Amino acid sequence: MIWVLGEHRGDYIKPVTYEAIEAGRLLSDSLKADLNLIIIGNNLEVPDDLLKKTDRTYLLGHKLLNTYTTYGYKKVLEDFLKDKVISKFIIPGAFTGMDLGPLLSISLGITYVANVTGLDVINDTLYVKRLLYGGKVIETLSSRESAIISIMPRAFTCSGDSKKRGEFLRIDAEVKEDDLMVKVKDRMMEVEKKDITEAEIIVSGGRGVGGAENFKILEGLASIIGGSVGASRGAVDAGWMPQTVQIGQTGKVVSPKLYIACGISGAPQHLAGMRTSKYIMAINKDPNAPIFQIADYGIVGDLFEVIPWLIEEIKKIKEGTQANIGHKKKVTSH
Repeated sequence: MIWVLGEHRGDYIKPVTYEAIEAGRLLSDSLKADLNLIIIGNNLEVPDDLLKKTDRTYLLGHKLLNTYTTYGYKKVLEDFLKDKVISKFIIPGAFTGMDLGPLLSISLGITYVANVTGLDVINDTLYVKRLLYGGKVIETLSSRESAIISIMPRAFTCSGDSKKRGEFLRIDAEVKEDDLMVKVKDRMMEVEKKDITEAEIIVSGGRGVGGAENFKILEGLASIIGGSVGASRGAVDAGWMPQTVQIGQTGKVVSPKLYIACGISGAPQHLAGMRTSKYIMAINKDPNAPIFQIADYGIVGDLFEVIPWLIEEIKKIKEGTQANIGHKKKVTSH
């Protein structure tokens, strides 16, 4: 059987869950195996479109599972999977998955493969592509054994097709407070701001931004193009931006359609967190900055001059597009 672990924030099913299901479907179709989804929580409402993407969805619920805890989730998964046949277990390479994957690998005695960007099955043998050395090297591994596979964000595109609604089963999990190892007293969340890993466009700033107040100019650019603001470790360590938007080896790994690096030199630790972006644009005063070596588009210049110019040009394009739409409507009305 092919298993997929879902990830959610409150009642919100995160996009990485749909991406993991796509990876699981690729394997289930090739290996002719059932595709099963596991979601852990308490009194969650599972959306109907999710139920149509798998053969079975298991909701493992308990009042102590309202908030994620490493050992609470680990205990519940161990108990549930101990008598199940596991061919491949797909885990999203996001917060929950990255924390649980290695622990489950040890407790279940199954190989763990991280940073996976591609899957292929040839003659019942699984070939896995994954990134090494911050994305500089792509390694291909082959396996016929059981494996826990952690996929990179946006490595697998969600398809819109669905099948007949799969079976939905609610399971009462057995877990005690002592199993949690830690007690969550309170949660602080930035409401209305989505996880930086889910953004399709990211405008990111480094030490070259110069201070917390200067990130407003990046917010202006992000706002007009529908993006989110990220930061390098240097900017976060300086206290200019919160750790929740830190991108890099010690922060979050992102893979948006467009990544705009502003005042970021391009240290290997930062590149490890954004190298797989579809398009990379760099703005930096130093023409020899390493970021230009991986950028698809580069502007050598002062970001405080370049970004306002970009904003104005984008406004002109938007105004022109709206004017053309209005003109076409008028012509049509005649």
